[in-house]
Amino acid sequence: MTTESRQAVASAVISAIGHAGRTPQWLAERSGIAPRALQEMLSLRRDFTVVDLGDIADALGISVSELVPRRSVR
Repeated sequence: MTTESRQAVASAVISAIGHAGRTPQWLAERSGIAPRALQEMLSLRRDFTVVDLGDIADALGISVSELVPRRSVR
């Protein structure tokens, strides 16, 4: 995952947490992701996996597509 992609995904997750009126701690508990691991992902020190994104989307009641950056078609 590129730094740009990592930043875009982290920003989308942070935004979705805020939009849901939840906290990263709540998300960690609901998604089954260890709090430290989630914090590392949100602070760009660790990549999100496809499984992580699925678990996060399920916990927040949104589509995984809302968490991944859109790429322009060339």
